[in-house]
Amino acid sequence: MKTRCVLGAVALCFLSIAVRADNITVTNASSAGWVQISTNTFGLPADLSAIGCGTENEPTCEPLGVFNFNIGFSSSGVMNITDDTGATSDQIHFFNNASGLGVVTFASDTSLGELLPNGTFLCQEDISLGCIGVFTITATDGSKITLSAASDGEDIFDPFGLNADSSDELKVEGATIVGPPVGTPEPGTFALLGSAFLGIAAILRKKLSR
Repeated sequence: MKTRCVLGAVALCFLSIAVRADNITVTNASSAGWVQISTNTFGLPADLSAIGCGTENEPTCEPLGVFNFNIGFSSSGVMNITDDTGATSDQIHFFNNASGLGVVTFASDTSLGELLPNGTFLCQEDISLGCIGVFTITATDGSKITLSAASDGEDIFDPFGLNADSSDELKVEGATIVGPPVGTPEPGTFALLGSAFLGIAAILRKKLSR
């Protein structure tokens, strides 16, 4: 009986490790337009004719980027990108949804009616070169997620060297794009945990049989 109790406790310990999400993940929940263009970057193409928006700088048409995280944020905020006149052209909003999980939205070339008030200045676009603004979000477990929001001017725009002409891009560091679902470890994790559990079980059985 004692051996079973000890082994059961060990099993519960490993089970708790197995279901814990070790990585912060982010998925693209945008309705259209925004695509993953590298292992850690989302982009809004300069040519949006495929979704009926024509070329870039279409304030009534460019789609909202929506990115869902599998962890909550410890704070919320609004970051503003301004154009060469100083007016807000793009806006990034980070917050927790009703389930307490983090969401980041990227409003590209927004109309004034869509802008949220009291945003923090992030960067100002050069009319030709655009700009990149970098900020960090702290997750509820203390992890740091760094976001680089890039907004273009009028020239070909490839801020992160990805060989893709885009309108805007969002680079995510400290999280894995479209990673394994929460609570689902990789197959290799199961194999590793199984081997470790068998090893500990054998040691305990030997000691308790003395």
